[in-house]
Amino acid sequence: MYIAMNRIAAPEGQEQAMIEGFKHAVPGMKRFNGFIGLELWTAEDGTIHAISRWASKEALDEYLKDDLFRHHHSGASSEHLNVPNQVSYYSAEVLS
Repeated sequence: MYIAMNRIAAPEGQEQAMIEGFKHAVPGMKRFNGFIGLELWTAEDGTIHAISRWASKEALDEYLKDDLFRHHHSGASSEHLNVPNQVSYYSAEVLS
């Protein structure tokens, strides 16, 4: 399994709007072979972690190259929102 973890410091008062944006993105993501799921974690400080799970790096890459990815992220760049975003990638194995 391949994981993309987006750490987003949402502007104060915009956390719920960002969460709703991710919720609206899921149906489109489901059409990609290899998409396993999306989790949203909200820390006590309001930081949002969006964890997308994929069957492989290649499956994620197909989504990243698609126009749908650009549509999902239009207007949401860290420069536009003036918030620090950080993306990390992991190979994962479910043990239980």
